Amino acid sequence: MFSNFITMAEFTLKGDGNYLKIELVEVYGFSETTSYSGGYDTKSLVEIYSDGFKVSSIIWISTGEIFEFYNMLKQVNQLLAGTAYLYHLEGNLEFNAAYGNNGHVSISGIFSKQNMLANRLKFHFESDQSYIQSTLIELEAITSMYGGMKGVK
Repeated sequence: MFSNFITMAEFTLKGDGNYLKIELVEVYGFSETTSYSGGYDTKSLVEIYSDGFKVSSIIWISTGEIFEFYNMLKQVNQLLAGTAYLYHLEGNLEFNAAYGNNGHVSISGIFSKQNMLANRLKFHFESDQSYIQSTLIELEAITSMYGGMKGVK
């Protein structure tokens, strides 16, 4: 039997008054059945605010995809160089955090509702290492709760 676990786990990338937030609303199969994309499937709320444009929508993302992003972000944050990507198998959200000089981080990506209208929001905003520290803490809490690509087993 699959169980749903109601949660308020979330992480936010912030900068210059803009943000990208993913809140896990429901986690499916926890802790019995893992997703084909790693970890557990979730129904999540994504909110993006970028220079006056806002998206608020439901996405289906796995905790394994979040785990992979966390590991990449943690590594590039330690090096202060490189790019961390969130790969989302459903394909309606893609974004990255690219480190530049002096701890500056560029957040950019595309969100698509994946409906017949094919509307897309292409977003970009600047952040820095100080904002990323709180994001890493939030991501660590999610990965501690739901484990890695194989879940908590």
